[in-house]
Amino acid sequence: MKLLVKLIIILSGGNCLYAQSALSFSEATNMMMNKNIEVKINNKKIETSHYKIKAAQSMFYPQIKAFGVATYIDKEYRLNLNDKRDQLATLFQLHSPDILGNWDFTLQKKDMAFGGISMAWPIYTGGKIKSAVNISKINAEVAKVDKNNSEQSLISELANSYFKTKLAEEAVTVKENVLEVMNVHLSNSVKMESNGIIAGVEVLQAKVAVAEAERQLLASKKDLQLAKTALSATLETEEEFTLTTPFFLKENMNSLEEYKEKAAANYPQIQKLKLVEEIAQQGINIEKAGHLPTVLLTGQQILASHNFPLVKNPLILGIMVTYDLFDGFGQKNKILAAKSEKETIEMTREKLQLDIKTYVEKLYNELKKSDEQIVSLNESIKLAEELVRIRKASFAEGISTSTDVIDAELNLSGKKIEQLKAYTDYDTNLAKLFEVCGMSSDYVQNAK
Repeated sequence: MKLLVKLIIILSGGNCLYAQSALSFSEATNMMMNKNIEVKINNKKIETSHYKIKAAQSMFYPQIKAFGVATYIDKEYRLNLNDKRDQLATLFQLHSPDILGNWDFTLQKKDMAFGGISMAWPIYTGGKIKSAVNISKINAEVAKVDKNNSEQSLISELANSYFKTKLAEEAVTVKENVLEVMNVHLSNSVKMESNGIIAGVEVLQAKVAVAEAERQLLASKKDLQLAKTALSATLETEEEFTLTTPFFLKENMNSLEEYKEKAAANYPQIQKLKLVEEIAQQGINIEKAGHLPTVLLTGQQILASHNFPLVKNPLILGIMVTYDLFDGFGQKNKILAAKSEKETIEMTREKLQLDIKTYVEKLYNELKKSDEQIVSLNESIKLAEELVRIRKASFAEGISTSTDVIDAELNLSGKKIEQLKAYTDYDTNLAKLFEVCGMSSDYVQNAK
């Protein structure tokens, strides 16, 4: 059974025997940013917003169009003045009215066709076009904030996957050391039993400890594989890596109040709400412009025509002014609605600022707690190592039992893993803190 368990351990670790590429946290960040589909989508949104700005700015220029029209009516429009002609002939005592010709005129034949170019140029709209352009520019800034928010969120996600994988790797190393120590202890126990120094039950305790260490090592390797799978999903690659960035503590942490102020000013969602407020204000300006006249410069040139009445291919120029005299108070209510919408956004931003400050305080306290645990566990590990040394020496002299040695070793490994978890909590919470403060790029610099 022991040989079978060892064989399972070897096979389960076989995937790690081949050479793996080294990967630091900054390299992982660059890989993720280059491959992540969400980053590419946000880049496209920014590109789209620039084109929308140009489209909005085009409203400042005249709109020139080519047109063509063909019509058919069921009867001709005629003007018959022959009776007037006859009266005139009688007045001048002409011998026949026909001398004056036929005064039956065709004003419009049944078919008509014409084509040309037309122009409409808004020369005054009360600021509607300017506000529309401003909205498109603000939307471009919103797209940039969305991209920044997405990238900082991805860095936090990567930190979580990366350092949890690092934790799993270190835990496997600790478990391997425990198994190695337990095997040595079993070998020493067997020798001491054969020399009559200890009883057979002590050897049995050592064998149980080896079996338990093997079981825990298998479980740790499974946890490591799951963590690597999660990291590969974050990086969007099937390749496995050797992680080179160690756990770290941030030096020269700012005060809690400084982080709160940075979060209130730089948290991407708060920045986005500020921009949405500006869009709402531009919406108010557009609705207010509804109370002002709109002035258009218009023009039309007929270039070709068939049966076009009166004038041959005319050029028409003009100014058109429109002004709403009464719309059932619709414009007034639209302005009030736009103002109410802006006030709602302002209150949402203020609430989010309060919430984010509370969240920053929670993360900051979690960091302090993890930092204190790491320092405290350093001393605990030293004491646990000394206890292991004393228990081993006592066991060699037949004073301590096998259980005492095993408990000391397990206590030491437990302290080491507890410290690794404290490091993991610290580094993942630091990533979240820097995300809400808009400082994820600084986190990447720290996690080298």
